[in-house]
Amino acid sequence: MDQKQQNLTAIRLKKIADHIEDTREEYNHLLLQVQKLVSGKEKTILDDEKVNEKLSSTYQQMKEYALFVKAIEAFLRTSARNIKREDS
Repeated sequence: MDQKQQNLTAIRLKKIADHIEDTREEYNHLLLQVQKLVSGKEKTILDDEKVNEKLSSTYQQMKEYALFVKAIEAFLRTSARNIKREDS
């Protein structure tokens, strides 16, 4: 890859990582709302135990997904930095 391609690739990776970060912040807001429902800090009409169990399970899956997305973002940022270093 020539220097111009390396720069473009690094810039694209950073833009993708920035977009993932923005989306992840929105997702974290939703995750906090689900956490409030699960913990009972927010009054709900969900008194059904099965519904609460399902909601708790959903919350755990959402947390795992959030960590996965964060790892992807970190990988993209590291890759962009490494490409820029190779360029120097």
